[in-house]
Amino acid sequence: MPEKIDREEGAKGGGSSPSVSGVKGAFYLLLKVLIAALVAPLIYASTVAFGREVATLSGSVRLALAQGVLIYVFLKFFVYDFAHVYKFGQGLVTGLFQFLKPLVNVAPYLVPVYTMIALIVFAVLNATGKMGEWHGIFYALIAGTFAMHLILTAQDLYTKDTTPGKPTYFFGMGLVYIFDVFVLALIMNVTLPGFDFVRFFKILGGTCLGIYKVVLTQLFFS
Repeated sequence: MPEKIDREEGAKGGGSSPSVSGVKGAFYLLLKVLIAALVAPLIYASTVAFGREVATLSGSVRLALAQGVLIYVFLKFFVYDFAHVYKFGQGLVTGLFQFLKPLVNVAPYLVPVYTMIALIVFAVLNATGKMGEWHGIFYALIAGTFAMHLILTAQDLYTKDTTPGKPTYFFGMGLVYIFDVFVLALIMNVTLPGFDFVRFFKILGGTCLGIYKVVLTQLFFS
């Protein structure tokens, strides 16, 4: 009899666990959806701010950046998907951050490692006066590797999120996008004359606050 009671109590206890787990899962899902909704204006604002700063650059620089992105897109869809190259880069970042446990899982998605490598080589050649006519090639490399990082990160996160509606994907990719645009803006502030990170940040802040203001006005004061 005691064994029967124990089994019944165990069954009851086991039955309550999935329920609690389901509530927690629903809560975290709702939280991610809400955060994703809050992040959406930041995504738009960072894109607008970055685009306006790029528009201030010289025509040759804009052409090199566009060529880098277009060449990567063409190669990915018609020649080679770069998945192994991307995974190798993630492995490098994981190795660099292996001693920082909180960051080791997210750093491979956040750090555009090949863009950083291109930037380091660019900085060394530029500082030593050996850049010559290679500026355009490095601008294209920076843009192309950055596009590769964003596209393949989005592809990876999208595949891993099996939840209907992909809320985890939108949440994670939104944060990755904003972080990486900030990183690229800082890189371009250092490497490209005319690109102003402070101005970029002001445009981003003004655009984002304007969106929040409109939304709050429509929700609570209309």
